[in-house]
Amino acid sequence: MNSHHSTPARWTRRFAALAGAALLPTVVACAPPGSGNTATVPTDPGPVSIDLGTDPIELTLYDGAGLKKIDEALIAAFTERHPNVTITPRYDPDDVQAVNAPRVLASENPPDIARIIALPAAVANRQLTELDPWADAYGWNALPPGQMAMYRVDANGVRGTGPQYTMASGFTVTGFYYNKELADRIGMAEPPATVAEFEQTLASAKAAGLVPIMAGNKSSQVTFLVQMMLNTALGPEAVDDWVFNAPGATLDTPAGVDAAAVVADWAAKGYLPADTNGTDATAAAGRFAAGEALFYVSGNWDAATLQAKMGENVGFTLPPVPAGSPVAAMSDPVSNFAIPSGSDDKNAAAAFLDFLRSDAGRQVVVDAGFAPSGTGPVPATAPGSLGAEIQAAFDELVAADGQVQFVQNATNGMSGTWLPQVQMLVAGRTTPDEMMAAVQSAYEQDLLR
Repeated sequence: MNSHHSTPARWTRRFAALAGAALLPTVVACAPPGSGNTATVPTDPGPVSIDLGTDPIELTLYDGAGLKKIDEALIAAFTERHPNVTITPRYDPDDVQAVNAPRVLASENPPDIARIIALPAAVANRQLTELDPWADAYGWNALPPGQMAMYRVDANGVRGTGPQYTMASGFTVTGFYYNKELADRIGMAEPPATVAEFEQTLASAKAAGLVPIMAGNKSSQVTFLVQMMLNTALGPEAVDDWVFNAPGATLDTPAGVDAAAVVADWAAKGYLPADTNGTDATAAAGRFAAGEALFYVSGNWDAATLQAKMGENVGFTLPPVPAGSPVAAMSDPVSNFAIPSGSDDKNAAAAFLDFLRSDAGRQVVVDAGFAPSGTGPVPATAPGSLGAEIQAAFDELVAADGQVQFVQNATNGMSGTWLPQVQMLVAGRTTPDEMMAAVQSAYEQDLLR
């Protein structure tokens, strides 16, 4: 790996140049073939129809147990619209659902709708139905390109291109929560929108005796900070290419090292809690809610808890970007639903997938605390609530086509690679150059490159 030497001053110069730079076209991504049983059922969708008629239809849905509440709400709303359809859910524990999924999909009686995590493997094993015929029938091709890239993979395991196989029930979205009382104390009238403004605010918070950014790095939350800087330094397309395993994709570039150097500089200046490496995400959220820090780096999965503890004293903002650049943030599907090849009624299953982007389906997802699939008016939320702020932020993100996949999901081993690297980074036991080289080396080993 090449070694790149970086300084905060060099980063500032590079970020200024990047602010006006055009993003490179997306490179086609190539993922390794998956494992598991090979399904013998063909992926031919058969006759396509969007009319479900009136005869009784029975479907099964397969997901992780942690999503039982949102799935049941979606099922209830869908079957109210289609009373002749019955959907019976089946759940596996969250920590084994991805492991069990290949066997479930290849079984003699597979579900009709299933959450897919290892998408290239399921496609390579011919376990999923191509959705392009329904995409044409329902108009899914009008969805934002950033969302569609999450749903596509070709027969060779190339993600981001090829036929559509999935549709998200909803999305997570990441950014910064902030304490409004502490913001007033240091004169922060509005959340900082640019990186320069953000760094000025961090310095003001530190000078006032506050922890500028709460992060539970025992749970790798500093990786969020690194990726936020990578998203703007390299561009969403380049980061997604890396997560999608594009040939030649790398984060170990001068710009990538400079992005990591920003976070290392924040740690060196005391902008993170001194015990961040010993604090997990749950404890970090609790300490932020108790008023210990100005910002907390996390996602919409923490919104309900923080709203309950902090009331009107908490706000949410998307990550800062260089002046003049479009917003970008990590945003993954909640459940990436597909139609298994052996589904008994693919038309009815496709109707459920289409329902996910309907006004009623989007409202269910928002009520559950997530961001909605598809496009359209922001679903109803309590005016002035934290949920309303998050939905408005997500609407801005979708409009900018700025949804980016999480770097921890690039390979099966990436979560285990990023955690020790970001812990060493904030402890000063590795350099940005060394960290990015180590991450890239592990990535290529995982992909057998």
